[in-house]
Amino acid sequence: MTIEVVAFDVYGTLAQWPPDRVQPFEIQQLLARYDISISYQAFEAARQAVFFLDAQQREIHGYIDFLALVFDRMGARVTLDLIESIAAMYETRNNMEVYPDALTAIETAKSSGKTCCAFTTLPKFMLGRAAEVLLPSLNHYFDLSAVGLVKGDRRYYERIGEKLSTEAQAILAVGDDPICDCRIPSGVGWRVVLLDRLGEHGDLDAGQKGTISSLSALTDYY
Repeated sequence: MTIEVVAFDVYGTLAQWPPDRVQPFEIQQLLARYDISISYQAFEAARQAVFFLDAQQREIHGYIDFLALVFDRMGARVTLDLIESIAAMYETRNNMEVYPDALTAIETAKSSGKTCCAFTTLPKFMLGRAAEVLLPSLNHYFDLSAVGLVKGDRRYYERIGEKLSTEAQAILAVGDDPICDCRIPSGVGWRVVLLDRLGEHGDLDAGQKGTISSLSALTDYY
């Protein structure tokens, strides 16, 4: 079957986090200055819970909204002013960096008549300034709130196919995670390519059609 849709993972495929991104221990240290004691590990656990549980229930609108949910899950009483200050840290330092081969890969696929979408856990706001570059180039952005399911659940991929009105075999996915970008979508019928930028996976068979080290090689698979 002819490929109609090229689906791109985001983190590790289209973009990466900057090296100075905010770390959980910094949040613990900052809150301690206001006599609020938390564990950075608990903060990270709550952050993951908001990602994988709350974000599939509704769209999260920015870091203030996100952090309010995180602290609520922790049972931590943090003032709105302090949440706004922490949000500003994330907005300043957590702008994702687009890989040099990302936009060319998207535009090349679109010029070949393919619909291009992102399939990801990340809410749009977490792209930061990268959103200004990536979102206009994509036809669709499927995060948890858009799909209503967590990436990694086989129904997540099935629902994307339904939303696109596209047969599973007509969707080609590319991503850097052998499990949630390759093995699971392959199990629902998607055709998949593993992006291995650093040569970490060797000859691993994750159900992929092939392994590439750069998105520039993706055209060989559609």
